[in-house]
Amino acid sequence: MGIGFKLATLWLQDALGVDTVESASILAPGDIIDTRTYSGVIGILSFFNIPKSVKFDLASNNPRKAFIFRENGYGINGLVPLVIPPTQYTKKHLRAKQEKLGHIKLI
Repeated sequence: MGIGFKLATLWLQDALGVDTVESASILAPGDIIDTRTYSGVIGILSFFNIPKSVKFDLASNNPRKAFIFRENGYGINGLVPLVIPPTQYTKKHLRAKQEKLGHIKLI
């Protein structure tokens, strides 16, 4: 959604005391807070003739990403969570993504 959207969400978080998901929901048209489709990745797999029978591990905390691959016929063994110790600045953000968006193992 761009840097302007991100900056606006940060401003709302500070001004209203809401979390990252709430601030994005306030601003997002139709309540769609993530417009990424990952179609580029699917296109690359297709371009390199990666057979859909090949299963791979997906390095992500976002289960929605696995759904997109499965929806396009690619097999996912599972998610390999990316775990970075939270700081005082990131803890609230990571907790909101985990609790409200279903991200795994963020905190």
